[in-house]
Amino acid sequence: MPRILCGGGIMMESSVTQQSNNSVTKSNVLIEANYKLTVTEQKVILYLVSQINKDDDDFKMYSLPIQHFYELLGYRGSPKYSEMREITKNLMRKILEIKEGKKLKQMSWISYVEYDEHSGRVSLSFDPRLKPYLLQLKKEFTTYRLKNVMELKSSYSIRIYEILKRWQFMNEIEIPLDELRKMVGATDKYLEYHNFKKRVLAPAEKEIAEKTDLSFKYKEVKRGRKVVAIRFFIRERRVDGKGNMLEIPYGKDSSDTLYSQFLSRLEKHHQSISQKGFAKIALLAQKVFGEGWFDELTKIADDILAREDIREPLAFLTYVLNEKVKRVEKGIDHNEVSVEKIRKAVRREQLPDWFEEYQKQFLQGIEKSTISEDEDFERKRAELE
Repeated sequence: MPRILCGGGIMMESSVTQQSNNSVTKSNVLIEANYKLTVTEQKVILYLVSQINKDDDDFKMYSLPIQHFYELLGYRGSPKYSEMREITKNLMRKILEIKEGKKLKQMSWISYVEYDEHSGRVSLSFDPRLKPYLLQLKKEFTTYRLKNVMELKSSYSIRIYEILKRWQFMNEIEIPLDELRKMVGATDKYLEYHNFKKRVLAPAEKEIAEKTDLSFKYKEVKRGRKVVAIRFFIRERRVDGKGNMLEIPYGKDSSDTLYSQFLSRLEKHHQSISQKGFAKIALLAQKVFGEGWFDELTKIADDILAREDIREPLAFLTYVLNEKVKRVEKGIDHNEVSVEKIRKAVRREQLPDWFEEYQKQFLQGIEKSTISEDEDFERKRAELE
């Protein structure tokens, strides 16, 4: 009979493991939040998230048999209520931090737990402040199968898997080391990089490749001799018809294909963009449109490219997307920003020469994250006015 490793114990197949095909869907803001949970606590949270229906407009009390909850925590035998109560009490005390623009929000995961020995069930409820990050998600969210994390034994592996799943469509992502530490909950452990590599990165690389639908390699980004960031190279893994797990080569069903499609559109209008330039535009589009970002991006690009009065279409496109992102981050309808409205804003004349410089700096900024194009753009616009 199949078995699953969970926490410190081995449990036989139950209704909990049978539901492992359920999906976990979380806002990308929540994926990148800062928090520290044990591997058991993470699995409890993720199991509860997998119980949310995509059409739910409010949280419910998520209930399951106490015996199955005990198994989910990684234990065998008859439930020991004292152990379970201690775990849920600790979980209710755990805080996560979400940074949105200038705001830093602190909240708990669970607001209520109820054990009913008469019915033999335990019920848990999410903190209601988590609603924007778990319910009715239309954009900027990540979905994966619960089974991909239920067999992972390290809390760091679970967090790194979620982060890589969020960026899978890009094939690679560079994350500053300090930010990565916060996201995986290792700000106060393994302070020396070689220990962080040995205890966090290397085990996660091995475990994720063995037990999930992803694998990754990583490269250390250094400033002088100091490691300041980690660049992850992400590959998807799929099961073939014989049950073997195969790695999907870069470029197949990936951003390489999307880049080629986008580039062909530009070339029809005698325009071009590098793959890294496309990656940055793609990131902006995903922040605005979520899962259907590529279709929406091409609609805007086609609109801009069709206009003869826009001299620098790529600069114009990046500006439109940046303005939309600003509104999304403020909770404002991004549809307030449109190609036509921006054209009117520049007085129905050709874009000024500094837009060419804006595009130039945008492309150079692909390699230099220290330059803020938005701030530079605002400065130039102020000068123009």
